[in-house]
Amino acid sequence: MEKGSFYSRVRDNYLQKLVELIKLPYIKLVHPNRKPWNVTMDNLKNYGPSTLGAKLYQFLRGNNLHIQSLYESHDIYHIISGYGIGMLNEAKLFFFLFGNGKKSISVMGSIVVALICYPTQWKGFYKDYQRGKTMQAIYKMNFEELLDCDFEEMVESLQLS
Repeated sequence: MEKGSFYSRVRDNYLQKLVELIKLPYIKLVHPNRKPWNVTMDNLKNYGPSTLGAKLYQFLRGNNLHIQSLYESHDIYHIISGYGIGMLNEAKLFFFLFGNGKKSISVMGSIVVALICYPTQWKGFYKDYQRGKTMQAIYKMNFEELLDCDFEEMVESLQLS
């Protein structure tokens, strides 16, 4: 089905609404002790230009987004992996994270939904999964403590040889 078709717009709108509906109850049920970061958009704006904090600020501003409390690391996964926003990119990111070793309920559920909703993307999803295997486990990292690190150096250090 061609990109931007009626079917794909309806599918993506439905999936977006589903995500918005379940993400807060999910995080409270599965991660009840997770604490929000102590960071604001103004804080991020003040990080040096080559830092992870600056990259996060640019990503959020460039996509007209704000920090989502309790989901702060998710946007950094997008930045590190290079996947943009939108439902197909979310699916690609979850396959990347699965390859990277993250086997959470949200990753597994998202993969199942993606396989059903995007059957023409399966080959690409496999490539995304393989890409995830080329990096150290990013889902284990505390990115709040790394916001002042040089982004390019950090990403380079994550590559497996």
